[in-house]
Amino acid sequence: MGCLSISQSLRIVEAALCGLSVILFWARHQAISPYGVWCEFCWVFGVIVALAILVVETFKLDLLLAVCLQHSWDDLATGLTLTCAEMVLSASLLYAIRVMPCKTCFLEIVCVILSFGAALVFLVDGVMAKIKSKSMTGGYLAAICGMLRFTEAVLSCILLVAFASYFFAVGTTKIPLALGWCLLVYLVCFVGSVLIMLFNLIKLLKALLCVDKIEVIFNIVAVVLYISALILWPIYGKRHYYSVFKSDSEGRSVSNYGFRYSDLMTVLALTVVNLILYAVDMILSLVNLNNR
Repeated sequence: MGCLSISQSLRIVEAALCGLSVILFWARHQAISPYGVWCEFCWVFGVIVALAILVVETFKLDLLLAVCLQHSWDDLATGLTLTCAEMVLSASLLYAIRVMPCKTCFLEIVCVILSFGAALVFLVDGVMAKIKSKSMTGGYLAAICGMLRFTEAVLSCILLVAFASYFFAVGTTKIPLALGWCLLVYLVCFVGSVLIMLFNLIKLLKALLCVDKIEVIFNIVAVVLYISALILWPIYGKRHYYSVFKSDSEGRSVSNYGFRYSDLMTVLALTVVNLILYAVDMILSLVNLNNR
């Protein structure tokens, strides 16, 4: 067996850094909060993707998968790598800001450093693969439209995590109707983004369905839905933030403002960002449809 290629070496480093991050995470505390669960999922997902791509490319299974999927393996691998870069970066930031039980403890600091390192290696690997591959012009995930789509999906996941944390902080499952609508918006747009990606990746579905028209319609609907969420969330989210209380150990009514205010602003900020991404996506899809 010859020396490892740069790509194979990067895959091993990615899996090792993500694996060490999640091991240190497990060693210090359990994933109780929604943010902790998301961090844990991102690191495990990074390990799985890095090892899966390593095995496929080492044993030359990429040719077989390309034939079975009728899609460029280079595009799929590059897209998954860039997705992991986004997910692990989000895990690094959220762990450092929201999950770390001790900001000055050695193991927690090492975990953050390893996680940021993993995100950087994923990014370098994805960019190198995008530049190196000659099939990117016909690809989807590694093209602008694909990167926009999986970025929207990742941000939707973080939105749902922040939304869950907003109610988790006070231990209530009662969601007001207006905030329930916001939750529905984030879920519908997340599922829609994932389905659009699948339609573009599976050639048979793309041939049977008018994917370009479906994508345009979905983007318009997503923009309208996100505008409604952007209006409702600040109004009813803040009202609910000030009206829900919990009791302390002595039975006194107290409010958990700190984290809940952060969750409220996180959801608001990510709603604005995703609205912008869907608006850009809508414009690009309309241009692409008119050019066909």
